Amino acid sequence: MDAQVSPDWDGLRALCRRLRAPAGCGWDRAQTLASLSPYLLEETHEVLEALAENDGARLMEEIGDLLFLLAFLVTIAEEEGRFTFAELARATASKMIRRHPHVFGEPSGGDPRSAGREWERAKLAERRERGSPRDRLASGAAGLPALLEAYRVQEKAAGAGFDWPGTAGVLEKLDEERAELARALGAADAARAPAAPAAAQPPPRPASPPPPTAPAPAEAGGGQASAPALEEVGDLLFTLVNLARHMGADPEQLLKRTTRKFRTRFAGMEAHLVSAGIALEDADLETMERAWQRSKADETRAAPGPDRRPGAGPAAQGPGAGPTAQDPGAGPAA
Repeated sequence: MDAQVSPDWDGLRALCRRLRAPAGCGWDRAQTLASLSPYLLEETHEVLEALAENDGARLMEEIGDLLFLLAFLVTIAEEEGRFTFAELARATASKMIRRHPHVFGEPSGGDPRSAGREWERAKLAERRERGSPRDRLASGAAGLPALLEAYRVQEKAAGAGFDWPGTAGVLEKLDEERAELARALGAADAARAPAAPAAAQPPPRPASPPPPTAPAPAEAGGGQASAPALEEVGDLLFTLVNLARHMGADPEQLLKRTTRKFRTRFAGMEAHLVSAGIALEDADLETMERAWQRSKADETRAAPGPDRRPGAGPAAQGPGAGPTAQDPGAGPAA
């Protein structure tokens, strides 16, 4: 390490200033707050990957990259006169103290749920002081990925007390949403079914072919879902996020883990097909299902444990759940 750079936060900030100096790095000097935005997203995802892999060495490296990027952003903000690091640290510490009155004020001895309510009340008071909308859900989550946005919105609603007391209510809502989806799909199928021909009627004149941009009747019957059915799928997803939240799990990470498992099993399935002299594109579903089950058996032998079936094969997959009976964005069933 360069002796002029101390191995602490002040040294990291000094390194950023040196890179931005006239004699520093041309690329670093050319960066702006806006140009670094994609790197911030990328580095955050790399930290999440290291966490998911439980790789301590990589986690330290990725957190270090993210920490450096944050220091670099603060350096640019200081150069532009937006704020200093001292102002940033002071404002952040003050905010955290305000949002933890049960720690820095009168001890409440509350559980995590009551602490979350204190947090949301403090945030709402801050918004009122700034003249921001009173709606608890009005800000802070719209730019997040959909699963995380749903999770945060549900957290805020729960912070106001609008939530089920446990998973039993969420499971009931899940059953309700699945039933509503089944009804919506059934109604869509019935609407697409051809009407019975009227008796003793002359044959109809040939219809004009549909325009090029419109789906042919057969395609419309097999590949397009009705708007009500799509809405019910969204409600179902929202409820599944709520279930994960009540279980103390991050739905984004759960889905990533399941996707990784599916990719691993799919690769194993393809390997079994290749070893049997069958190309993937030539295999029928029954053949693929047998290879899939072999892939799962290989996985079980490699890592013994209960099969939770998050990545079940084609034959086993079915429809896959948020709060409210009347509104998919609400809490306990009314």
